[in-house]
Amino acid sequence: FPFSFQTLRRVILAFTLCAYVAVLRAEPDDHAHHDDHASHDDDDGHDDHEDGPLQLSTEIVGDFGIEFAVAGPGTISRELRLLGEIQMNSNKAAHVSPRFAGVAKTIARRLGDEVKAGEILALMETNDTLRPYELIAPIAGTIVEFHLAQGESVDAGDYTYIIADTSTVWADLRVPQRQLPRLKVGLDVYITAGEEFPAHAGKISYIGPVIDEQTRTGLVRAELDNSDGLLRPGLFIVGNVSLGRDTHSIVVPLSAVHTIDNASVVFVEDDHDEGFEPRMVQLGEQDLTQVHITDGLSHGERYVSVGGFFLKAELQKEDFGDGHAH
Repeated sequence: FPFSFQTLRRVILAFTLCAYVAVLRAEPDDHAHHDDHASHDDDDGHDDHEDGPLQLSTEIVGDFGIEFAVAGPGTISRELRLLGEIQMNSNKAAHVSPRFAGVAKTIARRLGDEVKAGEILALMETNDTLRPYELIAPIAGTIVEFHLAQGESVDAGDYTYIIADTSTVWADLRVPQRQLPRLKVGLDVYITAGEEFPAHAGKISYIGPVIDEQTRTGLVRAELDNSDGLLRPGLFIVGNVSLGRDTHSIVVPLSAVHTIDNASVVFVEDDHDEGFEPRMVQLGEQDLTQVHITDGLSHGERYVSVGGFFLKAELQKEDFGDGHAH
């Protein structure tokens, strides 16, 4: 299956880290290595080496972007995660139709064109008097729908153009009915649409008064600034509605927590400052970036906040070796 460049880079760095640590842990000479094997053979034919703390040289820390932090208090955002879609801001859209039945003589603007208020879109000719008249853009914006061809006969009131000001858009989010009482107009909402899209912030501006009979969800809407033009109508989005913040005694970034043997661990500096060991922890409330540690980490302890992926890789390499797969 395809790998992203970032994933491939992490795999390469992990293997390189393993090589670094292996060199650091190598025995000083072949004689000492021979002696170790001799004592090993005198016992039960297995290596009695006990894994100690994982030591990190300055070079490894720099090369692999490993960062450290000291355990302490922090705040966790209470958020409600919702799915939705970007829609045009209907309050900033206009439909253009001919005043009289007639024929399109000249097309001046087409689908996707940017227009200014008062700009000529097309030149028409009436059927009754053959007098020319103009279709004018009532607002500035982008032509998002276009239904007119040169020589085409159209009736009065037919939609020929739809112009939208896309500098703002609507984020329409679907809310399970049981969650609706938690929401109110004015709450902050953060919209994401994937890794390549920056997050957009807004506030809930509208809560629908009815429940969809098919999905049993309600509608919550936020108006978003779209001056960068990235939020196109029809785009699938995820909205995180902020419901408040809670303070906890120990909060760490999600990047500090790893899963080993189905347990959550944080790499914590040992008592003698000799390296870092995986410490099993219990997780509590979390948001998009942080998690509350309810047990396993104490205030003031130093831990790996970023880059623990490489320590996990080295640890698993050692476990693989202990299983005699060498």
